[in-house]
Amino acid sequence: MSRFTPTLAVIAASLFVLPAYSQSKADTATPANSGLAADVLVNGKTISRNHVQLMLTSINPDPSARGAGSEEARTAARQELVTQELLAQEARRKGLDKTPAVADQLAYQERAILSRALLQESFEKNPVTTAELKSAYEWNRANGKIVEVKIRQILVSTPDQAEAALARLNKGEDFAAVAETATQDPGGQNNGGDLGWFRPDIFVDHHFTDALAQLKKGEYTKAPVKTRFGWHLLKVEDGPRAVSNAESFDTLDDSAQEALRQKTVQLRIETLTTQLAAKARLGGPGAGAVARAGK
Repeated sequence: MSRFTPTLAVIAASLFVLPAYSQSKADTATPANSGLAADVLVNGKTISRNHVQLMLTSINPDPSARGAGSEEARTAARQELVTQELLAQEARRKGLDKTPAVADQLAYQERAILSRALLQESFEKNPVTTAELKSAYEWNRANGKIVEVKIRQILVSTPDQAEAALARLNKGEDFAAVAETATQDPGGQNNGGDLGWFRPDIFVDHHFTDALAQLKKGEYTKAPVKTRFGWHLLKVEDGPRAVSNAESFDTLDDSAQEALRQKTVQLRIETLTTQLAAKARLGGPGAGAVARAGK
């Protein structure tokens, strides 16, 4: 029985729907099944209202673009869907959906759809509520748990770039000097990756803040930290120090409250995937690499 621990990279495909997972049912005015009604029938096969909307979004990703939601645009979306449906029906008649290559592509899409459906069901049953976030935040505030740390970071887009920068640090190069040439963080090359005094509690990704919590003043991470933003190397310049007169939850700006919300969602998803992974059996030539990456 193989074991592995899912990282953020493993579940990154699910995170784009975080805002939806963060809402309670009371926040959602439109019934979930309203889009399932037929909009067009093609040889008796339904093209739903949801499909039309999805195609409309595909054709016009920017909803504010001129004509993006017009009836003309919706008609164009319907026409594209009808064409696809006619071709798909003919493909099924010829048995192309049973060919190995096509069946493999369908399985890939089905996996993504079902994984998102499971997460959606989980958060519909147990949504991340504002009351929950407020209670946790106010407990930390009342008990002096809100701190800030003065840090620098090197942010790159690939693990190889992160390892190359880490090798330079391990050879004794100054962190700020390496950041000036290696970091891809906007503005970071101009100030040696200086992020100033940083509050971990209201940052969106717990992998980043968990790594910081392991560092003492003057230390840097000995392994790159992966988040949705890329690969990070972090150094603590000073702190941690308690935040005096930390604002109440209700006075946090929207971005800070959303960061708290998304971090909670992220932790819940990782808890679920870790539980499932603990019961999983992995095989095949890539299984070993997955297991090693999760350690």
